Amino acid sequence: MSQQELHDLLVQLEHQRKQLDPISSEQNHRLDDLIESLEQQKLYPDDFDQYSALGTEISDFLIEYESQHPALAVVLKSISQILNNFKA
Repeated sequence: MSQQELHDLLVQLEHQRKQLDPISSEQNHRLDDLIESLEQQKLYPDDFDQYSALGTEISDFLIEYESQHPALAVVLKSISQILNNFKA
């Protein structure tokens, strides 16, 4: 998986986020933090420890909100797979 694929998924994530029904301020804040961290990792792809932390953050988000936001969950799962591939 490439940096371009990660970039494309971040674009999809932003698109899906705009399509969501109103979400709580906590969910919104967590998504902001997650997107910001992913953008930083896109700029510094050799920082693998951060990829591990981001994978955990994505998993935690999915556990809590997957049933409420399935389209968003699909994109987050794809991002998580890319991050796992970067670690390999």
